[in-house]
Amino acid sequence: MAAAQINENIIYQPDESPPPLAALGHGFQRIMSMLAAMAATTSIIAHAGGQTESYLSWIFFTTLAVCGLGAILQTFRFWRFGSGYAINVATGTPFIAVCIAALAAGGPAMLSSVIAVSALIQLALISRLSLLRRIITPTVAGTVLMLVSATIISVVLGRLSDMPEGTTPIAAPIIASATLAVVLGIRLFASGVWQQWGPILGILAGCFLAIPFGVYDFQNVIDAPWVGIPPIVWSGFSISVGAAFWSLLPGFVIAHMAVSINSISDTVAIQQVAWRRPRATDFRVVQGAHNLVMLTNLLAALLGTLPNMIGASNSARIVLTGVAARRVGVYAGALLILVAFSPKIIALVVSIPRPALVAFMMVMLAMLFVQGMRIVFRDGVDPRKAAAVGVSFWIGIGFQHQEIFPDLLSGTWETLLGNGMTTGSVSIILLTMLMGMTSARRKRLKVDLYRSSLPAIDAFLSDFAGKSGWDEESTNRLRSAGEETLSSMLPPDYDDAANDKQSLTIRAHRGDRKIELEFMATADEENLEDKLAYLSEQPEIQDEREVSFRLLRHYASSVQHRKYHNIDIITVEVEGAR
Repeated sequence: MAAAQINENIIYQPDESPPPLAALGHGFQRIMSMLAAMAATTSIIAHAGGQTESYLSWIFFTTLAVCGLGAILQTFRFWRFGSGYAINVATGTPFIAVCIAALAAGGPAMLSSVIAVSALIQLALISRLSLLRRIITPTVAGTVLMLVSATIISVVLGRLSDMPEGTTPIAAPIIASATLAVVLGIRLFASGVWQQWGPILGILAGCFLAIPFGVYDFQNVIDAPWVGIPPIVWSGFSISVGAAFWSLLPGFVIAHMAVSINSISDTVAIQQVAWRRPRATDFRVVQGAHNLVMLTNLLAALLGTLPNMIGASNSARIVLTGVAARRVGVYAGALLILVAFSPKIIALVVSIPRPALVAFMMVMLAMLFVQGMRIVFRDGVDPRKAAAVGVSFWIGIGFQHQEIFPDLLSGTWETLLGNGMTTGSVSIILLTMLMGMTSARRKRLKVDLYRSSLPAIDAFLSDFAGKSGWDEESTNRLRSAGEETLSSMLPPDYDDAANDKQSLTIRAHRGDRKIELEFMATADEENLEDKLAYLSEQPEIQDEREVSFRLLRHYASSVQHRKYHNIDIITVEVEGAR
């Protein structure tokens, strides 16, 4: 295992603070594309759901305020809520159909009911994320990111020529080309300092070239007041659980699960790209980020507004700008709240020409696609995984563009299968589960997390290696890896008699000329995977556990440490003789 490679593209890590003006600029970059998308989403839901203009104004105002508060709170970690990273919170297109159905069935009260209950269900699922680890694997996560990019790009490019009536046809290509040239040119040829400003400079270039064509609506900005709040449209909150409620609830749960697959993938990717020295994934961060979003959804239900999710492309934005500072997340959230109370700022942002936003999003989606590929290949691609990823990706693309049995899809089936991200994600999950069920059975041992359990562990591993046909040298390597993993999980000066009883479950699985060991217990705060990655930078052995770390790195070909709330899972791979 090589030492961690330094990521020199990161200008500001999460724990570093850029100057206030720089943080403000990056915060604005984070929300500028969100505002237009959120304005379009709320407008479609309100009008298609048969609601008034007053209701539209109310849900846009409250959505901005709730999402701004969520973005600020995401930069902290308190109990099991928050991620400690700059992560956007936004309402999104996956909820459009179900929200329209809820408004049509029972108005804002029905919408609030299903948002609240579906949020509680999602909280329960996220609390058991460790049980889903064999389903939401890096291969699944990477494939979902690729699908998100590939399925959204057609929708984004479809807005490329979205210009006011009467505008000369050449305006859109010029605006988009100028934005793309600046963003991509800075990305390819400029230094790291300039790259952080690529998106905003590109959009400013597009806006500047839009002025001669009369595309930028200055009058709308001038007429809008600086400060104001819409009329309050809120009929109170109550849970209605009639037949309509139960028919709507599954749709909301599915929508939450669909966006969660994407956001889990993105939250995993954020932890890998936000630091100069890549860190192991901490799944407590993933759980905290989603728990907080569900908390904002409960607030949204109380206010009678729309459900939220983790905004798309957070990891791609970090790769694009090199800025991952938490302070930027605070500024972005504060700006969203400020915008909620300022109709003039809303008009300023919504007036940005669509071709400029589309060109900017093209680059971001390209970075997101490549990030998904990197996650898949980092996890290792054997022939079975390659087939699962490739088939699932093209199934998603086929359904997205209605190329797979379009004549057979109508009504409910069209709603369920018409989204390529959903169908592709379901495909890769089912194939991953199928590969798990058809692989060799795992042997299991449960002991106490004590040093005195070593003889039982050693006997278990020796027996498993013997049944796997391993020679003496390979068996001894497996036994040594098990011993050093146990030693690494125990705190310094550990005494069996003086510590509380904890259980340790070990699962052994035979692969192609290797054995995978899975140790499940509650370990200390230190991440073993990080420790092994940075071990070569430490010149001296400082304590007994340092010896175990070094020996484990010698015996094992791969070590992964996943930390969840209440449980730690360490996966160790040991290769046999070839």
